[in-house]
This record gives sequence, C-alpha cells and structure tokens, in this order.
Amino acid sequence: MEEPKIDKNGWKYYDKMPVGFRKGCLDDFHFHGKKKTGMVFLIQWALTKSDYYQVCVVSENLTSTWLNQFIKDNRVFVYEQNEH
Repeated sequence: MEEPKIDKNGWKYYDKMPVGFRKGCLDDFHFHGKKKTGMVFLIQWALTKSDYYQVCVVSENLTSTWLNQFIKDNRVFVYEQNEH
C-alpha cells in the first residue's frame, strides 16, 4: 500500500482512494463481539478541491454512534486485508 501524505495539521491522509479499500459497515469493526482495536480505516472528508481520505485507527474510545454517521453517508472505508 502506498504511504499516506501528511497535512499541515499533522493528519495522515490520501488524496485518492488507495487500492484495496472498500466501503465499510459497523460489522467490519468487530470480531466475535470484540472491537478491532488498532485496525486502520479511512474517513472521506469533502474539501473544496479534491477528496481527502483521513487515515484513522480503531481505539477503545471509538463509538458506533460517532462512526455510524459516516457509515450512513458512505464515507468510511476499510482495507480488505482487515478481514477476520
């Protein structure tokens, strides 16, 4: 996988969808009832000139309530290699 860029605020991102990612759903973030802590995923943010896919990592603080708003808008992407 290609290396992400880093914006002026220090956030890692891609300016186009990297190969190997697909739209995510809530089930992608759990395995046998446990949160996939450490799993990398992307959130697509719409900016004025181009797409911005922020690199995120599942943490214990990540909630389904917060994440689901982006999933419903089809803006969350998971890497195929994260499959079980």
